[in-house]
Amino acid sequence: MVSPEQVKEYIRGGYDIHLHSAPDLLPRKANDIEFARMAKEVGMEGFVLKSHYMPTAERASLVRYVVEGFKAYGGLVLNWGVGGINPVAVEVSAKSGAKVVWMPTIDSINEKGRWTDVNDWSKAPYWAKLSKELKSLNKAVPIQIWKNQELREEVYDVLDIIKKYDMVLATGHISKEDGLRFIPLASQYGVKRIVVTHPEFPSTFYTVEEQVKLLDHNPVFERCFTTPYSGKTSWETVIRGIRETGVENNVLSTDLGQPTAPYPVEGMIMFAQKLLEAGFSGDEIHRMVADNPRRLLE
Repeated sequence: MVSPEQVKEYIRGGYDIHLHSAPDLLPRKANDIEFARMAKEVGMEGFVLKSHYMPTAERASLVRYVVEGFKAYGGLVLNWGVGGINPVAVEVSAKSGAKVVWMPTIDSINEKGRWTDVNDWSKAPYWAKLSKELKSLNKAVPIQIWKNQELREEVYDVLDIIKKYDMVLATGHISKEDGLRFIPLASQYGVKRIVVTHPEFPSTFYTVEEQVKLLDHNPVFERCFTTPYSGKTSWETVIRGIRETGVENNVLSTDLGQPTAPYPVEGMIMFAQKLLEAGFSGDEIHRMVADNPRRLLE
């Protein structure tokens, strides 16, 4: 078995394009700067800060100021915290240096629709409980990207801004059915950087065959450590997805920051170890941790 110290060589220069840190409305394991220092200590080069509720570009700029040489990126998720599908919020974030725009996550009709009529809230995720507590969020209409089977005008406005600033479009938590329509459309519209967010996540699950079909539209598949680690999918499913779509079309991220989970750096090391055990080479892992996300972000 390869030791954690050896694995660190494979993630050196890497980027975690999906982590959750404080400050946030949900409890987090550490703050932006603490996570950045941990990542830099093991030789990682950067990360992308994600919040379901607020833009993170300004926070990323502070991380870059405090942690010298570390490439922190911000973005925003098009949930109700920023006004939903809000082109103004996207433009402001873009001018602030944001790099990633996620389609709706917790407020998408795909997610919120699953938590509108719940008998046992003890089994609900943190964000669903928070939406229940916050009156304005609880009453907000779930966000859809379509209107009468056509893409909403404001979504096209968002795509225009993404193209203008050469940002990354991530699918967030829109359903697989929506993604299979939306990804080809966005690609044909001229968006060059498209990420399929955790395609093994239960509410956004794409079959391997569907993922392969999407390759015609040049997306990058984001494999999140926490999805198999938390038992939401199997390691075999993630591994098969990477192999069938090709190392060159995948990035590894953690989606970590939850108080009871490993630190993101620990998660990335564990992810690399799992893939080494599955037969991936160190060079292949480095490509998915460092080379591919660097090309995506820079």
